[in-house]
Amino acid sequence: MKHVVAIWGTTLQTDEELQSFLQPEYTEDGDVIPSGFMAAAGLDWVDEDFFEVHAVAQVEERAAFLAYLQRECVSAGESFAEKIPPNLSGEIARFPTVILLYGQVTNYGTVNEALFALTGEQHVGDGLVELLATIEYEE
Repeated sequence: MKHVVAIWGTTLQTDEELQSFLQPEYTEDGDVIPSGFMAAAGLDWVDEDFFEVHAVAQVEERAAFLAYLQRECVSAGESFAEKIPPNLSGEIARFPTVILLYGQVTNYGTVNEALFALTGEQHVGDGLVELLATIEYEE
């Protein structure tokens, strides 16, 4: 299976700001209005089951997050860890929070297909969110 992990940094400082930014809204008819994050990231939709938020403002939080990426983030383990950009630690240090989005191609279809198109591109959305890395790997 082919997988991708997109790592975004956000400049939002408080939990209230972050929750408001991440929460989609709904019309009276039940149609979804993308969240501020989705709009800023240029994404129409992602499966929320493949979405994580991590605090990284403190040195200890960044170290724990990087250890998580290297050891626990995905089942591919070592092969995934080798693909983590060497400058990621410095990149995430600019943000109090990072957002991980996962995508995968399976025999049953693709989950979060738009993430595969982000590979190699840098996106900045309204100064609130920035794509720091996309890491593709296979299992």
